[in-house]
Amino acid sequence: MPPRKKKKTRRRDNAISLTNMAEALMLADVGTKAAFNMGVWNWVSDGWTSGSSGRAYGPGQISLHELIYGNYATSGMTAIAGGGYGSVGGSTTALSSTSNVDVAMSNLQNNWGPALVKSILIPVGFKVGRRALSRPIRMGNKLLKQAGLRSVVKI
Repeated sequence: MPPRKKKKTRRRDNAISLTNMAEALMLADVGTKAAFNMGVWNWVSDGWTSGSSGRAYGPGQISLHELIYGNYATSGMTAIAGGGYGSVGGSTTALSSTSNVDVAMSNLQNNWGPALVKSILIPVGFKVGRRALSRPIRMGNKLLKQAGLRSVVKI
């Protein structure tokens, strides 16, 4: 009996898809706006450098830095229960991490409707867009292959 032929392993496409990345960023933006009242870029970048502190001062806004290190007020500002800062005189105080969770939960209770609609419509829109633009996407991927970038990035 002859030896069995082994199945060929399928090649995996390791290229980064720009459309999938755009869809993921849009869904992440919906999630951070629903829970933290901030866009995804501001949520990630706020508070890590001295020039970036100041975007999460609105009521109910929490940045990633504040989630990790606590909700600290800056000079002349006092942390207010409810997630925001006010220019109230006195000492600066830090909110506990449980108040951050409470603020995020109240934000989700207030914003769950629009977030749910957007989180359904964004994937549907991308699926329809990919089908409608399949020929230009195919042509763009062919151009990327000719340029030698297809193994790195695709549309």
